[in-house]
Amino acid sequence: MKFNLTGRRMRTLLNALGLSLIGSVIGLSLYLAPLDKLTYLNRVADYVFINDAVTAASNAGVYQKLHIPAPDLEAIDDNVVLVKIDEESIGSDPGQVGPWPWPRHVYGDALKILHEGGAKVVVFDLDFLENSANPTEDARFAAGMRMVPTILPLTVATTSTGIPFEEPTAPDLAPWIAARGFTTVDNPGGLLMGQPLNIDAPATSDAAARHWVSLVAAALQVYSKKKIATQSPWRATFGDSRVPLDGTGRFLLLPFQEAARIDISQRVGAAVSTVNFVQTTSFNKLLQFDTATARIFAKNKIVVIGPTAQGLGDFILTPLGRFPGVYSNLRMIDQLLTHKEIARVPEWIDIGLIIFLPLLLAFVGTQFSPGRGSLFAFASIMVYALISISMWAIKLVWLDLTQVSGAMLLATLFVALYRTVTEGADKRMIRDMFGAHVSPAIVDDILKNDDPKSALALQGKRVKATIFYSDIRGFTSMSEKMTPEQIYGQLNEYFEEMCAIIFKYGGYVDKFIGDCVMAVFSAPNPKPDDAKSAVLAAVEQQEKIRELGARWAKEGRQIFTVGMGCNTGDVVMGNLGSSNRMNYTVIGDNVNTAARLYNVAKGGEIIISESTYEEVKDIVEVDELEPVTVKGKEKPLRIFNVKGRKQPAAAPVQGEVLAPA
Repeated sequence: MKFNLTGRRMRTLLNALGLSLIGSVIGLSLYLAPLDKLTYLNRVADYVFINDAVTAASNAGVYQKLHIPAPDLEAIDDNVVLVKIDEESIGSDPGQVGPWPWPRHVYGDALKILHEGGAKVVVFDLDFLENSANPTEDARFAAGMRMVPTILPLTVATTSTGIPFEEPTAPDLAPWIAARGFTTVDNPGGLLMGQPLNIDAPATSDAAARHWVSLVAAALQVYSKKKIATQSPWRATFGDSRVPLDGTGRFLLLPFQEAARIDISQRVGAAVSTVNFVQTTSFNKLLQFDTATARIFAKNKIVVIGPTAQGLGDFILTPLGRFPGVYSNLRMIDQLLTHKEIARVPEWIDIGLIIFLPLLLAFVGTQFSPGRGSLFAFASIMVYALISISMWAIKLVWLDLTQVSGAMLLATLFVALYRTVTEGADKRMIRDMFGAHVSPAIVDDILKNDDPKSALALQGKRVKATIFYSDIRGFTSMSEKMTPEQIYGQLNEYFEEMCAIIFKYGGYVDKFIGDCVMAVFSAPNPKPDDAKSAVLAAVEQQEKIRELGARWAKEGRQIFTVGMGCNTGDVVMGNLGSSNRMNYTVIGDNVNTAARLYNVAKGGEIIISESTYEEVKDIVEVDELEPVTVKGKEKPLRIFNVKGRKQPAAAPVQGEVLAPA
């Protein structure tokens, strides 16, 4: 591809770059927008879109079919299991635990079974903020907590002055808690993208500095004996391992799917709700486990107990739907244990792409026609989208898609609209200038050029061309015998036929001078055989004039003859005139010579110069005439009268003996 960066193309490029910057600014504004503003257009939308795309590709088996080594996001994690508080467990029927809320001794009974099963840590995704009305209930719960390390959630709230504080756990349970962790975080637009692993509140005049860990981090620290600490908004550590964050201090949630979707309109739908990546059981079934079954289910594992029942209302919104909140904690525990963390690329990369790629599309796209430029841009957007989605699917790297591709799309649309308007105006100008002077095929050929004005070389260029003139003999005396209407009618009929023949041979009708026709072979794109085209057109025109004369004579109309002249040589071709009115024409000495020749021609004659004769002598019969002296020339000019086309040599008759030359 050859880059043309001069003249009009440079102006087009600069304007296109400016328009692409508008697309970049819009994309950048959405990228930098707060997560709780313009949720359907900002980075939250990007997170949702990529999640949906990756999940759809996975469900369609794209990675398996293409043998792409994408991580299995639904692989069962043997380190963690879920005990569901679901519809199957809540109720008064035989086999159910009882109506909600349950007495706390049932949790103590569950902890005893899990202790016997060898559970390493038990995590409750349930709030226990106050003591039970019956102290024995809390005592039995505490007894179970003494058997197995137990993690309880805490609520971090904010005062009216913005000072964070934690809601206390029930005093009778607090001494036996192995650790506590927060579960409540602000979700932009109501969508859970992830959560901080730690929250730090600096000291103030009213409160000391505080540090809290999430329920996920608390469970993993007790389970692994490794510390989880946030080092910066982009990085945390889990023991010696680095954990990527999203630049705002959040650990990003990897999407997950239910084995059976929750039907919000039917309570029974939630009873079978579960996820694929962990083993689950219902709370009522856990209470019926014997020791052997409990060991199979819980030995050396993190056991998470949380609600999935619709009636309990503990639900979150994720890119793939509305799910019980406990699933998000399970997923984050699974991610940290199996090292399936999402790493967001540094902001400067996303920002650089939002600015650079639209500019690149504008630069490359303006080197093509608007249609091809747009096609290239859309193909580039598709390739970028594929790269972004693949990086997430294969490497769990979040490269912004929506804002980058959106900026690219806006830049493409802006540039395409600009070029359509401006180049459309150029094409209309070309059609207005040439539409009545050359064949439609030549006009279409000009307009196919990326820069039609450049194709015409409107500033003027030196080219070799053949100039043709024709003039009606005796037109003045003939017109004296006709009315103006008859003159115009017959001239228009004559010109129509003559122009059609000129167009047929690729000529350009430069102008009409009364009854005189001036044509150029071949403007605006000269060809090697222009002289032949001009002379053959002249021969056919004389044939057509004789045909018209015969018909006009039968109709009782005036007949006439035409003298024609052709000359070949260098001319200057281009736009000539003033800023208000211009004409595409040719000028130069060879144009003047052609004008002298047609004046020499008698009616029915085609007079050509020596330069034209040298190029057509193999296709036409001529008679050389006496040289003529024309105005502006010191030497007489050799001239030739074209008699007609050369007839091909007859093939010898079989058996005929040709005489030696």
